[in-house]
Amino acid sequence: MMLIHCGLFSSFVRYDRDGEQSQLAPIDVFVSTVDPLKESPLITANTVLSILSVEYPVDKVSCYVYDDGSAMLTFESLSETAEFARKWVPFCKIIASNPEPPSFILLKR
Repeated sequence: MMLIHCGLFSSFVRYDRDGEQSQLAPIDVFVSTVDPLKESPLITANTVLSILSVEYPVDKVSCYVYDDGSAMLTFESLSETAEFARKWVPFCKIIASNPEPPSFILLKR
C-alpha cells in the first residue's frame, strides 16, 4: 500500500494511440484493512480513491478491498467512497492530477 501513496502509477510511458484500443495490461490492486479503530477508514478510502484516479485506462484498473475484520464502519465508509468516486475520478482525469487523496489536494489549495 505504501507504494501507491508514493506515486508508483503516477507517471508511466504512454503506449496508447488515439482512436485505437489500449494495449496496456489490466491491473488489479488489492487493499487490505483490518480494524477501523486501528486503521482509520479515511486512510482506506483515500487509498482506494488514489488507485481509481491513476492515469491509466479506466477499464483496465480494478481495485479490491479485503476487510479482515468485516467491520460495518468500513463497509459504510467504502459505500460513501464509491459514491464520491463517481464524481472525483472523472474530475482527476479532466485536470490530469496526480493520484493524490482529496484531503491532500484540498489542504494544498
